[in-house]
Amino acid sequence: HTACAHRLAGTRFDFETRLFIGWFGPRGLASIVFAVMILDYPLQASRTLIAAAVRTVLLSVLLHGLSANPWVSRLA
Repeated sequence: HTACAHRLAGTRFDFETRLFIGWFGPRGLASIVFAVMILDYPLQASRTLIAAAVRTVLLSVLLHGLSANPWVSRLA
């Protein structure tokens, strides 16, 4: 999250706006890509890794969904 905020450092956005943009960036996508990459390999822990990726994406959707409206209201 903070990596995106640092990339926006040269912009005129204030710090909270940069954090907002970083927080609501494309989350979960990397987890999905990594999960798909290991599907072709016969790993003993592949089920565990896939389960962790699914939980990461679901938790991301939940947390971003719960925080979206309050944070937008605060910035508005």
